[in-house]
Amino acid sequence: MQLSLLSLLGLAVASGTALAASTPSSGCGKTGSAALTSGIKKLTAKGKSRQYTLQLPANYDPSHPYRVIFQWHGANDNMDVTVRGTLVQPPNSFRYFGLEKASNNSVILVAPDALNKAWYNRNNEDYEFFDAMLAQISGGLCVDTQQVFSMGFSHGGAFTKALSCKRSSAHRGVIILDGGGPIDGSDGCVSDPIGAMVVHGVSDGIQGGWTTRDLYVKRNGCNAGATNVKEPVANSRQPHILTEYQGCKEGFPVWYVAFDGQHWMAPYDGGSGNNGDKTFTPARVWSFITQFQ
Repeated sequence: MQLSLLSLLGLAVASGTALAASTPSSGCGKTGSAALTSGIKKLTAKGKSRQYTLQLPANYDPSHPYRVIFQWHGANDNMDVTVRGTLVQPPNSFRYFGLEKASNNSVILVAPDALNKAWYNRNNEDYEFFDAMLAQISGGLCVDTQQVFSMGFSHGGAFTKALSCKRSSAHRGVIILDGGGPIDGSDGCVSDPIGAMVVHGVSDGIQGGWTTRDLYVKRNGCNAGATNVKEPVANSRQPHILTEYQGCKEGFPVWYVAFDGQHWMAPYDGGSGNNGDKTFTPARVWSFITQFQ
């Protein structure tokens, strides 16, 4: 059960109010062989061997509780695409969706690897993979259990959306880049609020972006009618537009970023396609994450 696992980890459950300050995990203080290190990690979830890449902050301090960001790759990709940012030029400019650089290497980054290169979640196997990773990381590293985030692109964004419904109590917020859904096993969604940021191109099936955005606007009790939502005109090369919804439940913001473009993970203003040096995405995402203290 989700809640029993999280209770064992000492994770707080979101209940419609802002979460408390830092809550250290059981891994705080562990050193040597008792602690995890950066690299490829393996575990068993739902009876299957799974793997993920773990990157610790520079100068990791086992007494300091860190943010954790899970980063879910798109379909037909793998964790190495997330780690090295191989779909985006210039080389190494978009490692970990650009957050390695944007965070100044100050957070715990997790790049899960999908079975058969997609998050099919058959029999909830990917939900349990997330549970197992979080348990392993929280038990082997010093984690701020109030500062766990998931971020995904495309199919990984759809799975991030599914996690926000089925594992909301484990997350402080989610970031969805050009993701829609549904994912197997994601029917139905809890009503608990959750911080959410949705980034979507106006030429990338915008209806899916709206549907995803509106899910969080409703869950978080935001005042949709009083918010003036603007989007750049398609093919205009207008800059991206950030809408921060008003009236949301305290501590549970909803940000919507619309950009003039298509199915791009690293879009940039005034241009076409992906560019890891010019993209606005990592800076926007990092601003969203760091508002939670």
